[in-house]
Amino acid sequence: MFNPSSPRTQLISTLSRIRHEWQDAAGSNSLIEVDGNMGMLLADLINGIDLGTTEQVQVLGADLYQELKDFLHSPAHNN
Repeated sequence: MFNPSSPRTQLISTLSRIRHEWQDAAGSNSLIEVDGNMGMLLADLINGIDLGTTEQVQVLGADLYQELKDFLHSPAHNN
């Protein structure tokens, strides 16, 4: 039986949404050929699956977690 609120369904929906966002950013270029920022992709994933802070640090490592936190809260990014 199909359960629309199952964790697997939510994960598929999140991954699909992230793909759409990256496709929009890539424009007419194929995602296969687009150079991407792995840090931002990981940030999209951990935010999309709603991980807590401890889980985010575990996935990203302390250094990348802090870099992304600083980047996302920088004035240049918020304009």
